[in-house]
Amino acid sequence: MRNLVRRIAFVGSPDRAVCESLREYGYRVDGVSGDSIVGLARELYRLRPALVHARQNHLKSALVGRLLDVPVVIHAGRADVGSLTARAARMSSRTLCAGAAVREALVAEGATASTTCVLRSLLDVKDDMRAAAIFPPMLDPAIRWVVAASPCDGPERGHQDLLLAFLSIARTRPRLKLLIAGEGSEAARLRSQAEAAGMLNRVVVHGVCLEQLPSLFGRAVAVVAPSRSGSSPDPVPEALAVGAPVVATATGSHPTWVREGRTGWLVPPRAPVALAARLAQVVDDAIVAKRVGDNARAAALELAAPRAVAQELARCYAAISRIPTQPYAGIYIEGPRRLQRA
Repeated sequence: MRNLVRRIAFVGSPDRAVCESLREYGYRVDGVSGDSIVGLARELYRLRPALVHARQNHLKSALVGRLLDVPVVIHAGRADVGSLTARAARMSSRTLCAGAAVREALVAEGATASTTCVLRSLLDVKDDMRAAAIFPPMLDPAIRWVVAASPCDGPERGHQDLLLAFLSIARTRPRLKLLIAGEGSEAARLRSQAEAAGMLNRVVVHGVCLEQLPSLFGRAVAVVAPSRSGSSPDPVPEALAVGAPVVATATGSHPTWVREGRTGWLVPPRAPVALAARLAQVVDDAIVAKRVGDNARAAALELAAPRAVAQELARCYAAISRIPTQPYAGIYIEGPRRLQRA
């Protein structure tokens, strides 16, 4: 019996190497234009794909997919974050984000959290490395910065644990500062605690835009992911992609992203003492930190290779795609008319 080939309608410009690798998993990728809703509907009606992968024109793709009852995957990067993409995400079967920070931003815009996930292999590692080479204007180059970059929207983010850990090691390390690159309801409380400890000039709580994250991570002496809950992952993949030394809590997706002692370090959640001990080791041993950061960047490049991307996409496609057995009932899309000669 011949293996069944499932068609994927890719809205945008698909990567040829990834498409070739997807053939090994039984998927054929056809690029289609999403500039016109009618044109896209006509193309899907002709192809009858098992799934639509929308890298561009997210809302139009979601609308047509809903009309024709075809599963739609939204593929979102940093430049795609906005209300229109979030609306498309609510209408799609799955939203794949190139990084945890993109997921957080889309969920904040109204995307459905349960169907919005992070696919590390979709990160553009080379682009992030170029962005990391630009020195962030908000950082003093004479200061050694510990960076965390998740929103300050609740205690489950673990910023209280990070602040306690930092305060315990900062007094003997005068050039060390903490940047919590997020805003929210907990921000004022964190500033107040830093002020009460006499460390307000050493702790900065300030939101940054997504485009600045690679440069922040690239210049950090350590990136800390202190989340207490698996439902609130920190932007660990983005930090690993630029070779930052990462200390993360062993919760949620963090253990799948960090290989202990090789690409980063894991500590128990809700454990400021353990976090302080590990953080002190990282900031004091620059040689080990650099070696682990280099390993993290190399691992990120491996994950972004076409075969690895295809493997991750194939798993996603298999979970939500289906084979159309009948034409789209009740819908007729007339093709372009040809001029008749007299």
